Amino acid sequence: MSMGKIDKVLFHIYSLGKGGAERVVTTLASEMVKRGIKVVIATLAEENEEYPLPDGVKRIDVGLSDNESKKNKLQRMDLRIRKLRNCLAKEKPDVVYAFMQTANYRAIMAAAPLKIPVIISVRSDPRVDYASKKQKILSSRLYRKAAGAVFQTSGARDFFPGEIADKAAVILNPISEKYLKTGRSKERRKVYAAVGRFHDAKDYMTMVKAFEMFLEKHEDYSLEIYGGDSGDNSRLQVAEYVHGHGLDEKILFMGSRSNVAECIKDVTAYVLSSKYEGLPNALMEAMALGLPVIATDCPSGGPAALIKDGENGLLAEAGNPKELAAAMSKMAEYPDEADRVGEEAKKIRDIANTVKITDEWLEYAKRCIYG
Repeated sequence: MSMGKIDKVLFHIYSLGKGGAERVVTTLASEMVKRGIKVVIATLAEENEEYPLPDGVKRIDVGLSDNESKKNKLQRMDLRIRKLRNCLAKEKPDVVYAFMQTANYRAIMAAAPLKIPVIISVRSDPRVDYASKKQKILSSRLYRKAAGAVFQTSGARDFFPGEIADKAAVILNPISEKYLKTGRSKERRKVYAAVGRFHDAKDYMTMVKAFEMFLEKHEDYSLEIYGGDSGDNSRLQVAEYVHGHGLDEKILFMGSRSNVAECIKDVTAYVLSSKYEGLPNALMEAMALGLPVIATDCPSGGPAALIKDGENGLLAEAGNPKELAAAMSKMAEYPDEADRVGEEAKKIRDIANTVKITDEWLEYAKRCIYG
């Protein structure tokens, strides 16, 4: 490593499956390679559906074999740490960026004997992931040993003790280039769109109840939900409600799509109904398209960090279908105002494009390493 320069980085994350953190990792990795930085991504597993590995990025498997997976929990944990440590010893990165709770823990323990700096990243609401006494103690002890910590919102950062929060950085997620190259269509469909896999945290039940209320006065609209199934039974529950209330022709399950930007660029508005969020990529992408956006003001403050209510979007109380329905009505009944809100939302392109966000990750790493 040249003084004051980062020549090689290693990202550690469970897999490259299609989630928000994984998207951030692959986006940052791709941009860093373009700048001549050597990039390695160390993962434990491969998913059936993953983000493609960026050109020039090396991926290393530090997961367990079938026989190793049969060992007890402590043995498996130790093996994973040792495999990651061996990877770090061989690759010799200037810095490790770890993403998600268990990857954060593992990276800190693996890198400590090698004196390789680790920057951990918390990607969801810590009041959920770190709620138990065990997790509070474990994170407090381990995260103090990290060279730095990246959070998506100040609310998530402030959950942790001062020693961790004081050295942390709050960095937005980078917006995928395809959303920066696509603009909102002039022709609008009478459709509201939601994007994100079915999961209890997304609270699609509140969304469909809100849309049902909205339909009482706006019967010519429909709702399209883009996203796969997380397997937690939430999709089935929502589907049963939709069918049971005769909404099959009005609320459509669109599944996972690789061309979501093209699919939603002509909708009336984008809607997010989550109970809690980190910093929702799909919301940022909808804003980058220039769509009017509606989101719940949920912990740990991701939507509120992005939206100034009434200026570049609308915020509604989490779990409150009446408020969500009222926001939908505003977007439908005041189209000129909705267009203005969408144009304001589009300004997120200036602060969350890939080049700017990659700059922030690299500059923060330099501060952590060199002071």
